[in-house]
Amino acid sequence: MLTDLSPAQIAIYIFASFGAAVLAGLSGGGGGFVTTPLLIFLGLSPAQAVATTKLSGLSIAVTSISGMRGVPKRSKKQLVSIMAMGLVIGLLAPLAITRLDGDLYQDILGVILLAMIPILIIKKVGRAEGKPTPVKTVLGYVLLTFSFGLQAVFSGGLGTLVNIVLMAFLGMSALEANVTKRYSQVILNAVIVAGVLFSNLIVWPIALLSIATGGLGGYIGSKLAVKRGNSFVMAVFIVLMFVSALALLFS
Repeated sequence: MLTDLSPAQIAIYIFASFGAAVLAGLSGGGGGFVTTPLLIFLGLSPAQAVATTKLSGLSIAVTSISGMRGVPKRSKKQLVSIMAMGLVIGLLAPLAITRLDGDLYQDILGVILLAMIPILIIKKVGRAEGKPTPVKTVLGYVLLTFSFGLQAVFSGGLGTLVNIVLMAFLGMSALEANVTKRYSQVILNAVIVAGVLFSNLIVWPIALLSIATGGLGGYIGSKLAVKRGNSFVMAVFIVLMFVSALALLFS
């Protein structure tokens, strides 16, 4: 695939992939809204773009965990349950990725993201820990399952929904949501990669570039997130939500 790209196109992809990884490491999600549409623009099918970016997502998750070492998790029990959810969704996702056609879903989710922005700002979601009610917690896990599924199948920045649920329904701060999501993404993306490994959907030259740029960018972004704190992370997150929504609606 790289032989089909000009040096300028390769340079653009490396720069965009690294920048998206930094933002993803900083905010906890949203990098896929850059890399997935870009790969489609460069000639990959939607299924190839999603499958290929799962490797960069895995790389970002691993290095972000390293960069956010010391950030507290809500509880080990909750973390394990969320990781188990990622495992189950990851096992099912390859079946859907190979049949990917998501224009309608992307339009709907773009509208949802735009609608959520004023709510997050007014409610000051993610700026501090909260104590959700039992009913809110149950709803949160239902929505989290839905969000994992959408992210696993459609990529393109939809991991943003996972962060929203963790913060708005499970009471996590922005940093807590960031690191919790990363642990689940290691499981989710690793299982998906294993599921599509022999499907010929992964474009390996680009995937290897994505692993390198994603890993470095994710580490830098996560270190910056810890340094700047919840308010800064939430501000970046809301900006990325807005851009992700526009990308979903107009891609």
